[in-house]
Formats: sequence, structure tokens, C-alpha cells
Amino acid sequence: MRKLIGSIIRADNAFNLIEDNDRICIGVSGGKDSMLLLEALSLYKQILKKTKNINIEIVGIHLKISLCAIKYEDMVNYWKNKGIEFYLVDTHMGDILRENMKKGKIQCSLCSKMKKAILIDEAKKHKCNKVSMGHHADDAIETFFMNMINEGRIATFKPKMYLDRSDITFIRPLILAREKHIRRLANKLQIPVIPCGCPMEGFTQRDSMKMFLQKYFYDNEKWKISYKNFLIALCNYKECDLWFLDKSKGRVNELNFKDNKSNLKNKLF
Repeated sequence: MRKLIGSIIRADNAFNLIEDNDRICIGVSGGKDSMLLLEALSLYKQILKKTKNINIEIVGIHLKISLCAIKYEDMVNYWKNKGIEFYLVDTHMGDILRENMKKGKIQCSLCSKMKKAILIDEAKKHKCNKVSMGHHADDAIETFFMNMINEGRIATFKPKMYLDRSDITFIRPLILAREKHIRRLANKLQIPVIPCGCPMEGFTQRDSMKMFLQKYFYDNEKWKISYKNFLIALCNYKECDLWFLDKSKGRVNELNFKDNKSNLKNKLF
């Protein structure tokens, strides 16, 4: 746990994620990442109070997607025994996702948008000013590659993001933690993990990207350094050197980003 808390401290110091009097809602999917995040933040809460006299409160919230029958007793009892505030929330997401299936498949993007919207609403009900997600460094790198391949843009999600419409700040305290360390620790602590119940689990584009990066980079002796450099690239603003960037004006000069993808492709090819 010390290593994980260390990564949270580094992320907090780098991106100013947590501030005095924050009340943070942790979106707990039931997987290893979010479950471990809730436990780690409960310990970090004590560290902040002791070392910096910073007071925060944390609340765990799990949204029932209701795509299949899931037993929640172990998860609920785990947090109850830990004395951590935790809530199960009923939703109609399962019905909506089934009604909007495409080619017999659940729409991951729709599911993600609904979960985000409902979680924000629940966070506000519980007087929270921040929502914390369990995304880690591997997720950030995978998103980085997926955006380049699928959308033609170099981007990933941010460690901290303020949503002005809802007056909620999203934070990702595990942004500098490696997935393999999270998995190892979750197994060691015997944290009760529950299935998400989604029929697409294990068959998404993210799953494919995860396997690709693991096979051809992380497990490849020739490219062992790739993981570290991928992560550095996301933070290395001094070495951002892309085509058509007018550094003096901070914008594109020859090609207009307002062009849609098809027009941009025609101009290039």
C-alpha cells in the first residue's frame, strides 16, 4: 500500500488534485482499481490530516447498472467494517443500454456518458465538490493510442478537470500508478471485487489495446523502456513538436483545425 499511496502523493503534488475541505465522491465500479482507490484515499485522508492539517471527506458510490444479477453483500460489508461511507444506487441504465444496442452490442460510449452523468448527480446529492475515478497510468496510455488510431488526435484524459455546467471537479489520483501494482496489491489485500456484469467485458477496444501494448511493448525486452516513455510523453510539454504548429501564435497556420476529418484528409492526401 505504501507504493500506491506514494503514487497518489506524487499525483496530488503534481496536479493539485486534493484541497482542504474537499468532499470527494469515489465512483466505485466494483473492480480492483476503484475499490483500491477508495481504500487508499481513506488512508491518504489520515496522512493529509496528520502532515498538513488538511481535512477531507470521502464517499464511495456504486451505480447498479443492472445488466445481470450481482451479489453486493461482500462489497457492502467490506466498507461497513472499514467504517467508510458507501452507497449503492439503483439506476435504469441496464434497460436503456439494452434498448439502444447496435448490432447486438452494448454501446460503451453511451454507458460511459450515463454513468458520468448519474455519478455527478449522486455526488451533488451527497454534498461532494469532487468526483474521483479509478483510472490509472495504463488507462491514460491506452486512451492516448486509441484517440490517435480512432479519432486522429493526440490526447488522453486529464488528471484534473473542472466541469463548469455541474460545478464539479473530476480527479484521478491513480494517474501515476501502474495497473500491475494495483492488481498485485488488490490480490494481497483480498479486496472483494465484483463483476461489472457487462457482456462486452473483455471484448472492448480498450481490452484489445491493452493486450497489444502488453505483448508488443511492455513484455518485449527490446521495448521495456516504452511504458516509462509513454507516460513521460503525456507530461513532456517542452518536447511537443508536431506538424503545422505555429509556436509564436499557438495555433495551426497552414491547415485549419475547423476542417472536418474528411476535408483534412483530402488536403493531406
